[in-house]
Amino acid sequence: MHTVTALAGPAAASVPARGGAPATAGGPASGGTALARVPRALSSDDPDLGASTAEYAVIVLAAAAFGGVMAAVLSSDSVSGMLLGMIQKALSF
Repeated sequence: MHTVTALAGPAAASVPARGGAPATAGGPASGGTALARVPRALSSDDPDLGASTAEYAVIVLAAAAFGGVMAAVLSSDSVSGMLLGMIQKALSF
């Protein structure tokens, strides 16, 4: 595994090149500072490449389907009559 050496203050620390938990240089008790996480490089053979986009697409499709069902239910005669009755009752006080 390759490592990347980063300097923070007077101390140096090595962190894995493909990410992982952030390392600290000396720790807060000794006056050191926390090092930032090194982002892992993207490659075309990464199995997670595009996973977020596919998940967002599924969520958008589900939200559109739910919106369509809600529009159909709320525009039906029985539900619109019930909602109109509730509004009239609330305004008649």
